[in-house]
Amino acid sequence: MATPHPLRRSFVAGLLILLPIYVTYLLIAFLMGMLAGVGAPVLAAILSVLGPEHPSWIDPLVPAVNVLLSFGIVVGVGLVGSNLVGRRVLEAFDTLMLRLPLVKSFYSATKQIVDTFQGPGGSFQRVVMVQYPSKGLWVMGFVACEHRDRLHLSPTDSLLAVFIPTTPNPTSGYLVLVPPTDVVDVSYTVEEAFKFIVSSGIVGKELAPRASEPSAQPG
Repeated sequence: MATPHPLRRSFVAGLLILLPIYVTYLLIAFLMGMLAGVGAPVLAAILSVLGPEHPSWIDPLVPAVNVLLSFGIVVGVGLVGSNLVGRRVLEAFDTLMLRLPLVKSFYSATKQIVDTFQGPGGSFQRVVMVQYPSKGLWVMGFVACEHRDRLHLSPTDSLLAVFIPTTPNPTSGYLVLVPPTDVVDVSYTVEEAFKFIVSSGIVGKELAPRASEPSAQPG
């Protein structure tokens, strides 16, 4: 076998070094953007009070103050929501949002997604491999629940609802209904699978059958 050219070998090595750094940068940039968006209205109100004649040294500090302010708001909401009174207030807010026309559809869907991803297990039962979007292409998915197949879409009498998240943002993805015989159980926990997906496959262990029970073979 021919030895790879030194330039090509160095290029591949550089990619392997930079790829985790780039993925980490994307995740940090995404989180920083979310934080900055939370405190932006408050900071804008503060600057409007100071007026256009505010000291010039404030302008370079605006991004840092915005992030710190947003972080403080998020922490404050978390502290309020972690006590009994705060939970009552949040429940009342949820009730109000779910009664507003148009808003309730988006709010309900988003809240269900967030509730699903809370905790290491969330609402998912197990991690599986599915051939999607075509045969021969394997993706990692999460079994949400099992439904009776009253439409006779598969040779079995049930279908699995499998959520297939996208990379690097696992909060979006696709929902597919597949027969239980078309999924392969793997020895990943839900938390391990999320790390694998968010890191674009960089962080993860070898794929192996789930030890608790034999894995199903695709039909």
